[in-house]
Amino acid sequence: MVLAVRREVVCAVYAKPLGYTAVIWAIGMPTMPETSYNCLMDTTEHEPFIRQCYELAQQAVAQGDHPFGAVLVKDGQVLLTAVNTIFSQRDITRHAEMNLVSQACRLLDGETLAQCTLYTSTEPCAMCTGAIFWAGIPTIVYGCDAVALGNIATGRFVVPSRELLARATRPTTVIGPVLPEEGCALHLAYWPLRYGQSLAE
Repeated sequence: MVLAVRREVVCAVYAKPLGYTAVIWAIGMPTMPETSYNCLMDTTEHEPFIRQCYELAQQAVAQGDHPFGAVLVKDGQVLLTAVNTIFSQRDITRHAEMNLVSQACRLLDGETLAQCTLYTSTEPCAMCTGAIFWAGIPTIVYGCDAVALGNIATGRFVVPSRELLARATRPTTVIGPVLPEEGCALHLAYWPLRYGQSLAE
């Protein structure tokens, strides 16, 4: 019954009396306290792109990889998409965001990247967060948050992206979680089976 309880806890991480909320941070402004520029916001405009990330994550699972997907958007248009390929490419660094950033840096110039938003099914890990920052992509929007994923997948290196980006010299906007229940459900359908467990246990 442990996983059944975990499911309830994980999916309630961001539950509020009036439903789910998301918080936006303008990261990288050390002269201002973090709470002074936090604000609740409507994430409706981001939901179609997050749902596309979830669809890509399902595609990744279908090809034998982990359930992660990402898209790069500029002016409301999807420029690039990517999925996790750590098994199919036999490379542990091939996270969805890393694949997306690699494509973007090869195909797009810095000026274009500076006007893009990277959407991802799950909050980027430390490696991917660094890659997004160094690529000059100014906005990250994620579905499931890193802590929730860590609870589901027994994460061993859980560092929220906001904590990393708070140390950066250039501000990065981080928005999320967006549609976190759908993201949790996706991971709950994958990780327990991978570890040989069932939600009924």
